[in-house]
Amino acid sequence: MLLTNVIARKIFNSRKEVTISVIVESENKRVEASAPGGKSKGRYEVKDFSARGIDFSISFINSLGKKLVNDKISFEKFEDLEKIETLVKQYDQTKNLEFIGGNALYAIETAVLKMMAISRGREMWSFLLESKKPVIPRPVGNCIGGGMHVNQGKKTDFQEFLLLPKTEHFFDAFFMNSQAYKDAKKLLDEKDLFWQGHLTDENAMASTLSNEEILLMLSQIRENVKKKFEVILDMGVDIAASTFYDGLNYRYKNFSRTIKEKKLTPEEQNSYIVDLARENNLAYIEDPLQDEDFSGFANITRRLKNALVVGDDLTCTRFDRVQKAIRDKAINALIIKPNQVGSLIETKKVIDLAKKNEIVTIISHRSGETQDNALAHFAVGWRIPFIKTGIIGPERLAKLNEILRIERDVRQEI
Repeated sequence: MLLTNVIARKIFNSRKEVTISVIVESENKRVEASAPGGKSKGRYEVKDFSARGIDFSISFINSLGKKLVNDKISFEKFEDLEKIETLVKQYDQTKNLEFIGGNALYAIETAVLKMMAISRGREMWSFLLESKKPVIPRPVGNCIGGGMHVNQGKKTDFQEFLLLPKTEHFFDAFFMNSQAYKDAKKLLDEKDLFWQGHLTDENAMASTLSNEEILLMLSQIRENVKKKFEVILDMGVDIAASTFYDGLNYRYKNFSRTIKEKKLTPEEQNSYIVDLARENNLAYIEDPLQDEDFSGFANITRRLKNALVVGDDLTCTRFDRVQKAIRDKAINALIIKPNQVGSLIETKKVIDLAKKNEIVTIISHRSGETQDNALAHFAVGWRIPFIKTGIIGPERLAKLNEILRIERDVRQEI
């Protein structure tokens, strides 16, 4: 497959921030891919855009595209994306893609990958899957949120409160999360006197209740779902602990109704998270500690044998960070965000490393999303067991509805 045109341009993401979209043409076919943007970023993520600004990243991609077209560089299989990265490395040899920007690399590689699939008469998930049996992921829905995802005076210290329905089909899980979201809204209307109906930038409800009060409320919803639908609704949290770690202690500003601020040492934070997980039967705990505490993560993972202890800021989809986490037995699950590292080749290497070491993978959206549905195709094509998104909102539904469609197609083929 040869490219005939490459066009990079600016668009807006769901937070009304500029990001990059890349259009790729080949013969009479045309595809487009766009890059999301994160708000709560790990310190080991590559740079979103060039240090010279997004306009430079766009100019670079347009120039790179012309070279791919003029040199008649052929793309036939996923590994051919190395040809793009080889050219990029001639100009950007920085570890964090400071010259080109990770979002620029991600957008052009995803667009080219989409075109490779179409040129073979296949969808991207099928192209990536090759001859393997597809796995439809289980949704991890962001129901209630706080932390860096909302600008308001009083908010939850934990960044996300998550729902993970256990169902046979994705459609049923999607429905369960939607119902639970509606139930949570009703309860917030009753219990949260200061909630004004505000949403986070991921369309989760921005409550003013404490972490403990939210978990108690979600436990009630979990029991109601089990009685009404006979479905197990697992609960989880993205603590994003690095965002309130001051270098010595974890400082909670909304610890409970009776304690306005509480300071926990790393040892106290460790025990607090373990106790909270056991008391609330949490199945998923993401970033419970700051992003350098590998030994603390390992302690939590060892003590919570029945829960997913998930690294995100700890690992940032970086191969060397994931290697260390595996070596230290710090985690048993891992967030995959392709634009954290920019390269789809490197993203796939991280996924393969995790699978080889029996680390559960969770592919995740970003808070500043676009309506590109590539994430759904990566989830199915790379056989990733979980996809983390919001529950409502057009950018989130673009991914969820695409998995629903893929699931229907897969079931018809069986």
